[in-house]
Amino acid sequence: MPKSPVVEQGCPSDVEELGVFVAMALLSTLQAGADTGFRRVSPYPGLGPRLAPHRALRHRLLLTLLRAGVLEPVRSRGRCDNAATDATWADVSFEDADWYIVWDELTRSSLPLRLRAYLDTFASTPRTREVLGDTWQALGVAECLAFGEYALSSHNLNPSLATAAAAVLPPILAQQSIGQGCALMWSAAKNVAAWFLRHGGSGQAAAEREFARSMHTMCDRAGLDRPIAMFSRHVAIPLSTFATNFVWTSRLGDAYWTSPVSESVLEHARPHAD
Repeated sequence: MPKSPVVEQGCPSDVEELGVFVAMALLSTLQAGADTGFRRVSPYPGLGPRLAPHRALRHRLLLTLLRAGVLEPVRSRGRCDNAATDATWADVSFEDADWYIVWDELTRSSLPLRLRAYLDTFASTPRTREVLGDTWQALGVAECLAFGEYALSSHNLNPSLATAAAAVLPPILAQQSIGQGCALMWSAAKNVAAWFLRHGGSGQAAAEREFARSMHTMCDRAGLDRPIAMFSRHVAIPLSTFATNFVWTSRLGDAYWTSPVSESVLEHARPHAD
């Protein structure tokens, strides 16, 4: 995941100062729950378009925007930078918070149009490709974790077991697509369900290790003669606003879901500036 930029003094004066990642995050947050005047946003999960595939990425996006100085929590009476280090902010608080959009009132109504114009025209450079690559990987991990939680629930297992895959997914997604990563998550859920039948309640930690081990084993066995199946997106995991904006910004199209995370794929989709 790209590092969250920090604006030292006040809010950025124009969208170009945000950079590609923060601009995508802000546009996605507006689409996930902004009011008609773009004064306030409430990106509640389950009450409209999803901001990101998984709650961990939603939290990271909101924290990034908070630290960048473009959002401020409604509950905060202090400075925005103080709120960013407030120890009372638990992860779940970001899900439940309302946010003020901290921007010039004279231009705020055109903010979505300005963000889209910037994301459509920024020059492709080694730095922007690095940001897009990191973002693709973060989205891939989030997509797989969300589907893994669904798969575990479908097998009457604790969905939190999917978090064990977070560390093993980045190297897998460098070789396999998001669609194949979701197939691995489904197979791992099936294997853990069978493992529970054989071993009984052996504890959360043992089940997490078995889940991650199953993914590693299946990935290692894959090859040209036995490729991993390509899963289509499940209706239970709709496309999020952040993923939608990333696909449009990167020009990846179907490759977002069907290709491994690769700088060469990004370069082909959006060639670098001359």
